[in-house]
Amino acid sequence: MTQPLVPWAPPAARARIDEVAAELGDDLSVAHVAKVARAAIDGHERRLGAEGINLYAGTNSPSPLVRSLFDAGVASRPSMGWPGAKAQTGLDDIDVLEVLAARTVGAVMGAVHAEIRIQSATFANLAVFTALAEPGDTIAVLPEAAGGHNSHHATGSPGIRGLRVVDLPYDVAARDVDLAALPAFLAEHRPTVVVIGASLMLFPHRVEAVREAVDRAGAVLVFDASHIAGLVAGRRFQRPLKQGAHVMTFSTYKSFGGPPGGAIVTDDAALAERISDAVYPGMTANYDPGRLAPLAAAAAEAIEDDGAYPDACIAAARSFAADLAAAGLDVVAADRGFTESHHVAVDASAFGGGAAAAVRLAEAGIYLSAIALPDQDPAAPEAALRIGTQEVTRRGVGTAGLRQVARWCADVLLHGADPATVKAKVRELRGA
Repeated sequence: MTQPLVPWAPPAARARIDEVAAELGDDLSVAHVAKVARAAIDGHERRLGAEGINLYAGTNSPSPLVRSLFDAGVASRPSMGWPGAKAQTGLDDIDVLEVLAARTVGAVMGAVHAEIRIQSATFANLAVFTALAEPGDTIAVLPEAAGGHNSHHATGSPGIRGLRVVDLPYDVAARDVDLAALPAFLAEHRPTVVVIGASLMLFPHRVEAVREAVDRAGAVLVFDASHIAGLVAGRRFQRPLKQGAHVMTFSTYKSFGGPPGGAIVTDDAALAERISDAVYPGMTANYDPGRLAPLAAAAAEAIEDDGAYPDACIAAARSFAADLAAAGLDVVAADRGFTESHHVAVDASAFGGGAAAAVRLAEAGIYLSAIALPDQDPAAPEAALRIGTQEVTRRGVGTAGLRQVARWCADVLLHGADPATVKAKVRELRGA
């Protein structure tokens, strides 16, 4: 192969893509493709599941039941339209899965209406913006440095919809919207939609107070619960709809523990209708109905679990944060007990930023990611490491194991330990 596959990609990505392409060679036979694909699948599960410690906040490992209900036969079927009014015949059983998933997701999230046909939370946000705002309208969102997701900003869904995006005033000390500044801000910018919910959620938003200001401004309040959906399902941390959000979007994997995808819930029938019209026929024709059975199972498990899993995730985060601090790392929000969720943040400015520290820890078999901090230099790299405990909790890495992981993180980042030596110890901890 002489031509690069994606010459427009960033240099590091181009180098990796070209490296993989060269290793694969030109053999595209079924036998070779099957062999390479199987090796990659097995290697992925071995790296993150059996041998490593996966602390990445945007992932999870499905439960055995959820995993068992993934079905390629269902996933491969086109399914256009509402149950009972499909463009295709013979989909009576997919009708059952759609209704089952909508009912269980609505029930566990405490919502009357649930739209579950959307393929990701980014698309869920686009559907909401499409339903609730016209091109040229203004939406107000959290600053990117405060965890505002790309799908809230002009480079993501709002840009596709042609919306003007303004950053909400942010109180760094409170780690939340600046409530004192909010009314004047809303009066000045007159947004149609206000979005809260972040990619780093150490503490709950003060939703009731935000909703009061949003109501006076005549806007709609949307809460993106992608990272905390599993906590919401367990009635922990906060309940955005009950506290005043008009609409809640979220990822169905991450802390929720279901299949990849997104969902939108609300108690407002008029908003739900507009959003569903944006989803179909506006944004989807066919979609992946293979998500529905595992999604329903994940929601049902959360109902039956009655908060035990999110409690364990939160407890793990708090103890791990304390262990990281005891090992000498600069854990964010130490003055507030580090976290009230399953998230932890470590200021990695001293190690060249979060991305550089994450690469170093990955060499030791500890996987996580970088994130910005609201008080960092905007021109500097993302300053922090972002940690989520949802997968290690699912996989049974207990308090003692995480305490050792905290020491290893400090050994690698603070004391110059050889990552390969630490990686061998990580594998031993995992029983690999």
